[in-house]
Amino acid sequence: MLKYLFVVPFVLASCVAFARDGTALCQLTEKYILARTPSGLPQFSNVGNIEIICSVPERPFPTKPGDKPLLGLKVATKAYQILADGSEKLVPSETNVTGGMSGFGPVSPGQEGAIFVLHIPLKASELDAEAKRLWEKISADLPPASYTKEKQQQALERLREFNYQHRLGRFRIECRVMDGTQTLGVGIVQFEIVFKGRFSDLGVPLAPPV
Repeated sequence: MLKYLFVVPFVLASCVAFARDGTALCQLTEKYILARTPSGLPQFSNVGNIEIICSVPERPFPTKPGDKPLLGLKVATKAYQILADGSEKLVPSETNVTGGMSGFGPVSPGQEGAIFVLHIPLKASELDAEAKRLWEKISADLPPASYTKEKQQQALERLREFNYQHRLGRFRIECRVMDGTQTLGVGIVQFEIVFKGRFSDLGVPLAPPV
């Protein structure tokens, strides 16, 4: 589950993002890009943020009585990790739409879009290891009588839930722009996630790490 919402300048990395048959345009915002590979692929921190904006042709505004009101666009993603041999592996991904826009900024007239934060979670074993490592640091300063085995397990579950660390590697993300259950368009972005820290060292901050 993503825990943090952001509003950032709409500066986009358009050179590595593209639409599929013009039905959707998905782009990475520049703010959280650390660097680029020699081939131009954006790199993100494994303990930072990945923000994307996708746009599609604007939906007709309801004008007749009984017309269905327009709801905010949503985005569903499929994340494919690109392995060393060039093959792809489907991995879990989470999205949190943080806003929408229509006809301004990076969205052209006649287009509307959704801004969202993407999370590519660690493997289950890595989530367990990070939670246990952080709990050992936290509990070291607590008297043993202050927590039971049940409370310890609850704490570990919460630490897994709050873990914002991404898995490492190169990824291709398929972004499906949704109006309810209807797909309006699909776009793709690609990037690399590099190691910059551990959740168990940084902890659960009041503000997200960048």
